[in-house]
Amino acid sequence: MKITIPDNVMRAIGILEQNGYSAYAVGGCVRDSLLGYEPYDWDICTSALPEQTSECFKNFRVIPTGVKHGTITVIIDKPLEITTFRIDGDYLDNRRPSEVSFTRNLQDDLCRRDFTVNAMAISSSGEITDLYGGREDLKAKLIRCVGDAATRFDEDALRIMRALRFAATLGFKIEPETAKAIHEKKQLLENIAAERIQKEFTKMLTGSCRDILSEFSDVIKVFIPEAQTDTDTLQRIAASPAEPMLRLALLFGKTDTQQAFKRLRNLRYDNATVNTVSVMLNSTDDSLSIQRPQLKRLLNKYGEKNSKAVLKYSLHSEKITAEQYGIMIENIEDIITSGECYTLSKLAVNGSDISSLGIFPAKLTGKVLHGLLEQVIDGEAENEKKSLINLAKKLKY
Repeated sequence: MKITIPDNVMRAIGILEQNGYSAYAVGGCVRDSLLGYEPYDWDICTSALPEQTSECFKNFRVIPTGVKHGTITVIIDKPLEITTFRIDGDYLDNRRPSEVSFTRNLQDDLCRRDFTVNAMAISSSGEITDLYGGREDLKAKLIRCVGDAATRFDEDALRIMRALRFAATLGFKIEPETAKAIHEKKQLLENIAAERIQKEFTKMLTGSCRDILSEFSDVIKVFIPEAQTDTDTLQRIAASPAEPMLRLALLFGKTDTQQAFKRLRNLRYDNATVNTVSVMLNSTDDSLSIQRPQLKRLLNKYGEKNSKAVLKYSLHSEKITAEQYGIMIENIEDIITSGECYTLSKLAVNGSDISSLGIFPAKLTGKVLHGLLEQVIDGEAENEKKSLINLAKKLKY
């Protein structure tokens, strides 16, 4: 398959070559191109040392992104990361090399990479350097470590999560020796920052993750011990839209909401995710109905966005049917667009109106307003100020 390298990447490689250095596009951009996908970004590796690369691009904006590790960023239309061929030193923390040394040899650089499908480079002439069978593994839909898998994971345990993520998002299997090493080395994830695990796991959830969750449930439970990986749960996840919040809620299953909340916080999920997943899990005991009064109460309790999330969660946890879900969503949309009252903020009277009547103690104002709202929601009263004032005068508390 012929790979079309973008003009700005070709220009960067050309400048390096004109100055006597070798340069290649490398890694994920080659993998994605061979799969027929448009790469998100293009990385370049070169024999030029960082200071030499900077000199080559002295007429462009250059950012010293990670000079210590050989990387600079050059702006040619958009940012391009250019990294010197390197050899990693010893890994002392299961995450990063204690030092790196630069090399003029492309093979030295490729052999340190994580997976065969990420260890390919392409020259400006279109020639692909594939020393570890990356193209064959792409054809076979396999994620395989470069070299010894256990060593690769000892070096950088985050590669465990990257393997699971690539397998799920690409729809690949994990090669047996690599899978074996993942199971054996899973506890190394305890040494990895929670937010890094979370980012890889969240991406994994947007892919075909059912088989990965099943085969590597022991790995998932290193950082989410509460994860439900029974067959029914995994089937529901597989049948659900590839939305991380929804799939997280399904994965937690019947886990106590507070425990799930704590776990999500520990994994450094953002507030929106933590709160929405918690709402989904907390809605298990809610009584749902296609009737508008009940849907207005749902909107009152959770708001528009979270009410829709609750209904979607209820559908995919098989609490309601697809037909019921469709009617409920349609009714909620109609309630919102028609401006029907379902919250105190939409009620035609407020606390000052009730206080001005002079017939209720201040402590009962809220109770009166909620009583009026209930009657409006049930259709027993019109949301009109004069009629609600008259109704309030008749209430007994």
